[in-house]
Amino acid sequence: HLPNLTAFADYRLLKSTGEFQVAGSAKPNDLAAIQVVQNSPDWILAKVIMHDLETGLFKLADEDAESSKIFHLPESQVVVLGGMERLQRGDSVFAVYPDTTSFYQASVVQAPRKVGVGEAFVMVNFIDDADEQGITHDKAVLLKHVMRPP
Repeated sequence: HLPNLTAFADYRLLKSTGEFQVAGSAKPNDLAAIQVVQNSPDWILAKVIMHDLETGLFKLADEDAESSKIFHLPESQVVVLGGMERLQRGDSVFAVYPDTTSFYQASVVQAPRKVGVGEAFVMVNFIDDADEQGITHDKAVLLKHVMRPP
């Protein structure tokens, strides 16, 4: 009787839900938040090209339309996005700021919702995003561009 080797598999990926999932679920074209420089507070949006289960390394493409950068990063610097449907008002998240590919800290002001056949989105207030009058305006962010704080 052979042991269940998959139970011992060390290839795990921290999903944005904060739950571990077998890394094999990271598929080409999945969106991910990546930390280009280890231990940096900066995270950007990228697309998975491939994930090598043996080495744990990811090959990813920058999602910035003006960039053709390719990154080779370890699992510790990659968060595959998804699974954020259960967000509630007050939750702390990192979300892609509108018209950028950079993640910034934000607070959920309205739970995720979907309008018609469009993609689900969530309303957030970004930290330190007040206008000249000191008012922080709610901003809509696609749910697929949100993760739990890394």
